[in-house]
Amino acid sequence: MLRVVSLALLLLGGAACQRALTPEEDRARALDIVRARASVAEREGCPAEVVPERQAKSGDFSTYCDKRLSWCAHQCFESDVTACYGLAIVLQEDKRTAEWAEPLFYRSCALGLMSGCTNRAAGLQVLPQPDDTVLACTARTYEKTCSRGDPWGCSMHGLDLVQGKSLARDLKKARNVLGRSCKFGPEDPACQAARKLLSQLDAYEKQQGQQPDPK
Repeated sequence: MLRVVSLALLLLGGAACQRALTPEEDRARALDIVRARASVAEREGCPAEVVPERQAKSGDFSTYCDKRLSWCAHQCFESDVTACYGLAIVLQEDKRTAEWAEPLFYRSCALGLMSGCTNRAAGLQVLPQPDDTVLACTARTYEKTCSRGDPWGCSMHGLDLVQGKSLARDLKKARNVLGRSCKFGPEDPACQAARKLLSQLDAYEKQQGQQPDPK
């Protein structure tokens, strides 16, 4: 019995003395986890294909992964939607790691976070030369996330309707869609983007001799 107790204490003592990871080591370990576990679909798939009907509940993304990126990476692949999105935001802010934010946005999308779907579509749209298949994917994604109440989804869907590239041009519908971008108030960037586009529509219709639709 004495040997067992002594061994247990020795093991506990070894664990207690384990060196904490430096921020650089923590980030590197998080990247290793993402690279090893992100599927082909998460890296290359269209988010419109996995937008769920029901939205997931999530926590505060801004602080969730603070000083524990490798923990967040592990939690993400245990289906923690807040960890996936929170880590994606951190990785996106550094050009050296930004590409690995994309499969995490996709995974958060599949787990039920509309903003993750919209963000992944935006990542596809800014590829150097997105083809028609990619643009059709992003358009379908924005339409779906807008229908589920995502403000940026509505702003991007409205832009598609104005431009008439991926979808048939429909300015009346664009106005309706853009009017749903201010869910979180006038200071939200999605709302500001929508209002700017609406102002451009007003100017265009005035130039064409049309009476702008009332807002």
